[in-house]
Amino acid sequence: MSETIFELHSRIINDYRDFVHSFIQIADDRVREFVEHALLEEEQLWPEPLVQLSPAYKRASNVKELSEEGILHPETVSIFCTKDDNPIQLYQHQVEAIKKAARGESFVVTSGTGSGKSFCYIIPIIDRIIRSPEIQRPVAIIVYPMNALANSQLATLHQIAQGYTQRTGKDFPVRFARYTGETPEEERRAIQKDPPHILMTNYMMAELMMVRPEDRALLREGASPLFLVFDELHTYRGRQGADVAMLVRRLKARMNRQPVIHIGTSATMVAHRDATPDDRRRAVAEFASLFFGHSIGPDGIIEETLEPITEGGPPSVDEIRNGMDIPLPEKLESFRRHPLVRWMEYALGVQTDADGKLRRRVPRTLSDASRELSSLTGRDEKECSEKLRQVLLQALSLSSKDGHQPIFPFKLHQFVSQGRAVYASLEPSEKRRFSLEERSSREGESLWAPLRFCRICGQDYYCMVRVENRFIPLLPNAEDLPEGGTPGYLMPAFPDMPDLEDIIPDSWYDSRSGRLAGTWKSRMPLKVWVFPDGTFSTEETDGATAMWWQEEKFWLCLRCGEHYTAREGEYSKLATLSTEGRSSATTVLATALL
Repeated sequence: MSETIFELHSRIINDYRDFVHSFIQIADDRVREFVEHALLEEEQLWPEPLVQLSPAYKRASNVKELSEEGILHPETVSIFCTKDDNPIQLYQHQVEAIKKAARGESFVVTSGTGSGKSFCYIIPIIDRIIRSPEIQRPVAIIVYPMNALANSQLATLHQIAQGYTQRTGKDFPVRFARYTGETPEEERRAIQKDPPHILMTNYMMAELMMVRPEDRALLREGASPLFLVFDELHTYRGRQGADVAMLVRRLKARMNRQPVIHIGTSATMVAHRDATPDDRRRAVAEFASLFFGHSIGPDGIIEETLEPITEGGPPSVDEIRNGMDIPLPEKLESFRRHPLVRWMEYALGVQTDADGKLRRRVPRTLSDASRELSSLTGRDEKECSEKLRQVLLQALSLSSKDGHQPIFPFKLHQFVSQGRAVYASLEPSEKRRFSLEERSSREGESLWAPLRFCRICGQDYYCMVRVENRFIPLLPNAEDLPEGGTPGYLMPAFPDMPDLEDIIPDSWYDSRSGRLAGTWKSRMPLKVWVFPDGTFSTEETDGATAMWWQEEKFWLCLRCGEHYTAREGEYSKLATLSTEGRSSATTVLATALL
């Protein structure tokens, strides 16, 4: 049997765990035990993945039915057909968008990935061109945040055109082109000389089009309408969003077309979980109005409309309990009605919104869903988890057998952290505490500071700043040092530590006098006695811990004797838990997946 997605996921994480573990070299037993427990047992760098069922979008009319209503031209229907010459079926949000565009209304579509958002504007644009063959070009300017999206849309339009020609034997009646930095010079000149109906570009190129004389024909004035489309609208935030919003206003002023149909698409716009449908539409409408410089009301926001995949609605508690012992059906129709399958759709896929419509659920872990199922059925969580996995895999198996799209397509959202600092309290080695999170200290309590580890032997060092007679933590993201502060490293003294004289390298001594060279006198480690609050003394003091202080850079490891010059960087001397680096970690994960 082929490997399941859960087995693949487990193998990838195991490979990454082994990779990270190979970089953990820590001399102190207590620190090493803490790190291994946190990383390898609690899996803090790779928490349990979130599971999300992809919901089903509600199907509405097909393009032929819209043509019979007079909304689409018959020739548009012949363009948007399947290979078998059947009119394509549209989702509810696509139909709503097409109808708004036919009325000349601006709108924003917010729906999930794979919901066919591009058809929301491509179909009405092509329909307008079909109805008015002599319309002024370009009819539509579609702006993408990345060239990859423009390239993908270009490929889709080529497929549509090729399919139309093969089915009808006629030339495709719509001209389209990509106009980005990747467009060859010869093709660019042809576009400038004779603009297409549909121009796909990015906002950087649109900015250049405003100032280059050779692009004037692409932005000329006229009496014909203009579709101004911005894909992935949620990417235009902050200063960049303000800059692009100003570009929109300048484009409209330059072209002076009437009317301008403003269209935006986005997968995510409002992340607040408790937002009502009205809240969501109002927030998106306000953003879109500011961005386009055109009033778009909440009724101009088109959200996805979902429908259940299963049959029978949410099951009762008794049905769920009985369903735990009912074998999963081998037939798709029976599978849709199984109580556990129905429960899973509403636990991991959809929920009922305040307006009674279905809304996609926020992803959750399988453990979380298993605990809920366990509380309902009284069964063991492990048994519930295994049962839920069986439902997901059975759904994929049935879909594959019947040649249908998966009825429960699901995603595993695995977050992998590159690593973080280990923090330790400034206490005696046998008492100090550890954390993977930055910890603040109240007055009278022990300080917490990040640790670095010698790459040769694993000895740990506190990253500190000396300010007069006190040490304070030097945090990983600190940009400025306190006034008068000197950075350096504190190492706790440990049993059987070698004498300082025995590990000082010969290169630190003057060959003639046999004494320490002047350069190295100030770099010599200094023994200090440190209190938990960071205050210290150069004399042995009750209640203070013996440590060694090195200023500025890390010159000498007091455990293994490895020494350095001013040429080496700190990264090559001292390690953190994220030593492996982002690119190496990505390579390991990608290789394991492939």
